[in-house]
Amino acid sequence: MPRFSAGEREIIRQRLMREGERLFAAFGVKKVTVDEIVRATGIAKGTFYTFYPSKEHLYLDIAGNLQLQMWRDMDAFLKEHRALPPRALCKGCFLWMFDELQRYPMLRQADGETADYLYRKLPPEAIEAHTQDDRRELARLEEFGIRFACGPEIATKALQTLAVAFLNLQQEGADSRQAVMEIILDGVLKELIVDEDH
Repeated sequence: MPRFSAGEREIIRQRLMREGERLFAAFGVKKVTVDEIVRATGIAKGTFYTFYPSKEHLYLDIAGNLQLQMWRDMDAFLKEHRALPPRALCKGCFLWMFDELQRYPMLRQADGETADYLYRKLPPEAIEAHTQDDRRELARLEEFGIRFACGPEIATKALQTLAVAFLNLQQEGADSRQAVMEIILDGVLKELIVDEDH
């Protein structure tokens, strides 16, 4: 098994993240092979497997980092709009996030088929770790007065499902997509977010 210094490990990890994101954005997780990833990064196949057990694990790691970056960018939106009632603020956040997807080609090309593929290929603990990351970020919304009626676990899973559904709408025209997203968000958030008056 190859041994790398901490600096070498970080350089290789960054290359895997960068080239993996580029390849997954261009071709999707199903079509990209580990051979293509190692060729693009200039590392041996064995080296790849010292970092990730599969290309799907790499994909999930990249997606998690991109989502984390998006959540961090959303802080400015939250601070600017914190005077909105909680449900309107949450709705604005999710509409903002879907607009932001244009900056993240790998996330933008994901859809329900991608999610199904990852659920089949990845062990449940990998999916659960990703869900925990989403749950932790969603809990930060409480700092802005957004309280979930059903608890953070159910809210996280509901909003993850909603996100996949919205990704499937990307083929629609912008006006139609926006209208559908707003109708669905209004209904879901009415059930998820504690009413401002209570």
